[in-house]
Amino acid sequence: MIYNLGIYHSGIEVGGREYCFGGHEYDNLTGVFAVEPKIGPPGVIFKQSISMGYTDLSEDEIGQTLQTISHEFGGTTYNLLTRNCNHFTDELCKRLTGKTPPGWINRAAKLGTMFPCVIPDEWIEPPEFESESK
Repeated sequence: MIYNLGIYHSGIEVGGREYCFGGHEYDNLTGVFAVEPKIGPPGVIFKQSISMGYTDLSEDEIGQTLQTISHEFGGTTYNLLTRNCNHFTDELCKRLTGKTPPGWINRAAKLGTMFPCVIPDEWIEPPEFESESK
């Protein structure tokens, strides 16, 4: 029996904001964004919080970490299986606390990379950007 097999969204709450990652088609623009904690982006239903501890970083160091990771996670780099919100959360959590979130949070993506034939292409590939000037 497989436990905790689902498709989950995750973010990291820091300083009263929840930082998340999502994809878009605009080059040179981060995919990192902040929302009200426990609300999430549109279409996401909050399920639970998992305490990952606290950071020993100063506010300035946290700000620099968020700025650095925002540059690394551009919106065009998003991929449902290999670079999604859970990959972002894992990386930010490591940088802030030295810990990683539970593996089950991104288990569906890991299984998808092992068995890509069961995942529809339209779930993985972003939609083509249609120019308004035709």
